Amino acid sequence: MPRAQPEFGFDFAIAYPVGVSSLLTPKGPAPASVYWRRRVVVLAVLFVVILLLGKACSGGDDKSASSSSALVPQTSPADISPSVASTDAAREDAVGTTSPTLSPTPTTASGPVKCKNSQVRVYVTANDPQNSVGGPVLMRYVIATNSDVKCLRDIGGTQDELTITSTSGKRIWSSDDCNPGGAANIKPISKSSPFAVTVEWGGSITKPGCPSTKPIAPAGTYQIVGRNGNVYSTPEPLTLG
Repeated sequence: MPRAQPEFGFDFAIAYPVGVSSLLTPKGPAPASVYWRRRVVVLAVLFVVILLLGKACSGGDDKSASSSSALVPQTSPADISPSVASTDAAREDAVGTTSPTLSPTPTTASGPVKCKNSQVRVYVTANDPQNSVGGPVLMRYVIATNSDVKCLRDIGGTQDELTITSTSGKRIWSSDDCNPGGAANIKPISKSSPFAVTVEWGGSITKPGCPSTKPIAPAGTYQIVGRNGNVYSTPEPLTLG
């Protein structure tokens, strides 16, 4: 090995480690340039392997991060579609403004109702038990009910009639013979609020259609019956003499 020339009076030799010497000065049967090319190729391969390993490690982290972000998308209010927002708002408005449907309260009829025949009572009496032949004879005609609760009854001319018959049942007179018909007349009546009217008989014998010839009923005992619709009174006595 060459010896260094002492520059300051010292005589020493530079020694290299064996490994470093062989690395810096390749030895072999081939030229030194061949060995250097091989070393360059090996170093390049090692560099590429290290680079790929580094990218693989960093790439996995990126994928996991992107995967996690893809699984849980972050949506801001500005990203919501206006049509979807308006639809949701309309649905909320519709739900919020819906009012419960109220069932109509059933109404009950107020005031009197129509009278049934079973409720109606008819009464008729002569004002005087003894009357003159040829009249006039005054009679009291009353329509009432069996209760103090008022109900509606037609007391018009077509529904009301008074008749007088002899004790043998011969027809003598009817209030409808010379005054038939008449308009309906609906009135509320009750036991304490009856319909009452005074009816006059002239003492003549009449027939339906009211013929002009009307003979005078003779002295005797007769009976009066009142009628309202299909309800009749109890026969009451009447005397002419």
